[in-house]
Amino acid sequence: MLPVWLFAAYLFVAYALHERHRIEQEALWTARQISLVVDGELANIKTLLEGLSKSPALADGDLQAFGTEASRLVQGTDQVITLRDLGGRALVSTQSAKGSEPSAEPLTPDEREHLDLAGVLVSNVFAAPGSNAYRIAVTRQVSGSKGQPLLLSMSVPTERIRLVLLPAVPQGWTVGVGDREGNYVARSKLHDQWTGRPGLPEYLAKVVGRSGTFRSRNFEGTTLLAGYYRSPYSDWFYTANVPLSDVQAPLWWSLAQIGATGFTALLVSLALGYVVGTRFTKATVDLAARADALGSGSQVEPMSTSVTEFDTIAQAMIKAGHAIAERTRELETVLETVPAAVWFTYDPEARQVIRNRFAAELMGLPTESRKTFGRPELVIDTLAYKNGQPVSREDRPLSRAMRGEEIQSEEFAYKLPSGEQRYLLSSARPIRSAEGSVVGAVQISLDISERKRGEEQRQLLVKELNHRVKNTLAVVQAIAGQTIRNASSLAQAGAALSSRLISLAKAHDLLTRENWSGADLQTLIAASIEPHAPLARFDLCGEEVWLAANIALSLALALHELTTNAIKYGALSNSTGSISISWKVVEGEMSRILELDWHERGGPPASLGKRGFGTELLQRLFEYETAGGVALNYERSGLHCAFRVSLLPERETSPPETDPAG
Repeated sequence: MLPVWLFAAYLFVAYALHERHRIEQEALWTARQISLVVDGELANIKTLLEGLSKSPALADGDLQAFGTEASRLVQGTDQVITLRDLGGRALVSTQSAKGSEPSAEPLTPDEREHLDLAGVLVSNVFAAPGSNAYRIAVTRQVSGSKGQPLLLSMSVPTERIRLVLLPAVPQGWTVGVGDREGNYVARSKLHDQWTGRPGLPEYLAKVVGRSGTFRSRNFEGTTLLAGYYRSPYSDWFYTANVPLSDVQAPLWWSLAQIGATGFTALLVSLALGYVVGTRFTKATVDLAARADALGSGSQVEPMSTSVTEFDTIAQAMIKAGHAIAERTRELETVLETVPAAVWFTYDPEARQVIRNRFAAELMGLPTESRKTFGRPELVIDTLAYKNGQPVSREDRPLSRAMRGEEIQSEEFAYKLPSGEQRYLLSSARPIRSAEGSVVGAVQISLDISERKRGEEQRQLLVKELNHRVKNTLAVVQAIAGQTIRNASSLAQAGAALSSRLISLAKAHDLLTRENWSGADLQTLIAASIEPHAPLARFDLCGEEVWLAANIALSLALALHELTTNAIKYGALSNSTGSISISWKVVEGEMSRILELDWHERGGPPASLGKRGFGTELLQRLFEYETAGGVALNYERSGLHCAFRVSLLPERETSPPETDPAG
């Protein structure tokens, strides 16, 4: 029934939109028709004025004769003819009563422009003082006897406008005419009550542009659907209004009919559904019982039902039971003899698998209560990689075998949910029916994790050895070159080079004991200065800091240079001097900075001498690799050397944990 209800809703919405558009067009058309009728009447008045403007008396300047002629023209009617100059002074009037004439004020610039463009000016509604009668006037410019411009007007009651528009008003509609200031000129209903009064501001604000439609409330609070048209002839606006409830009434009636029809159809469909569903329920219960028997390995009995589809499924279950029993005998024999991980699947997506005990152990599953051959289970969520690239489940051996592929001895790395990683050498074959179609697949895998880890360890060691040898040779080459260039004699060069290489070797020994994972800062300081001077003359103070290998080597060379310099020229050149080494780590949001200070006291005053290799080495050791810096201050108390070294994040500079397995 859902499509029927949706189609009915579509029809109702389409009908509602069509009706709304039709009513809006009717409102717009009605407003335009009313404007044509009223504009026609105003044009008739203009025609009378044009005829009167050709009067010989007006051309000769005989205003009395012209007034007599004008009075004869409107005799017996409620029309009033007035002749004024541009300043608003009345020259001729067929009625002396005030209020029957248009405004005596001069024309505004807008009225003057409209008169020049249209040739005629239709006034706003105006009332006689002390009277409830409202009138409008049509004005035309004429020429006097001397060619001066004059204004010839004819005013009529607004009741005349209402009588003109009434025949064009549809039944049930209300038509209103408003002047340029938004005051009512005429209404088809309650004309006497609303003529001359302003319209609702909310209503008038929506009358924008030449024409259109809108919804608004009237003075009684009724919501209206309105169409409006503004006449270019008079610049009045004409509105045709109909209560929105009258417009929506047919729509609600149509909705009620559609709802009743749909409810009846729903009752009929429920009755039919109950009759048909009873038959399906019995067949479903019988089919479910046979599905349970198939799942438990019991024999599937034939099924008698009038539902052809269910009978087909029952026959398929019987065949599947025979096939499963046959495959079970084959698989039990294989699983008992093959010392490898074995997976079977008859699921096209290879999500349901049967594992042997070795496969369960390999995947980290419990095996205490497992039998040699178990029920199908969901595959566990693992990540697979081949040649370092991720492998989706659809491209793994068992899934590929379900598509008919044969996989021979391919290596895969698997990451288990526990985080453990295993390497498997896998082969897979599809299991085909007698007709040759793929009905299942089998995968056999050997665990080669230990072999792969051994290979990776050997490759890692070779790469690390190559890297360390190259780096060491580069450092030795740089030290040798700089030492020779800065030495004054070969003997001095040999001694300096030997001392620096020994310091480098000490640092290498320290890093080798830690498997090149890094070094403890205090241990490194002691190892760097102990071969040259007794530790009793040094004051070491600082927290425990673990340094990366590259920083440890650089700092070892720097401490060697500072120690040998102190022995030659600084605090260690006498028997009373001492050296203070302090350090701390400054933690930032995105950085860790090691600040280490070398202070010499009790020695000769430090002075800036010739810049030698030692000074250059200190300046360059931390320039690029560690994004740090060194500041040398030559003070009277002794040399002050401040190191600022950028460290790796804390998790990357922690000392290695001891392997519990040794």
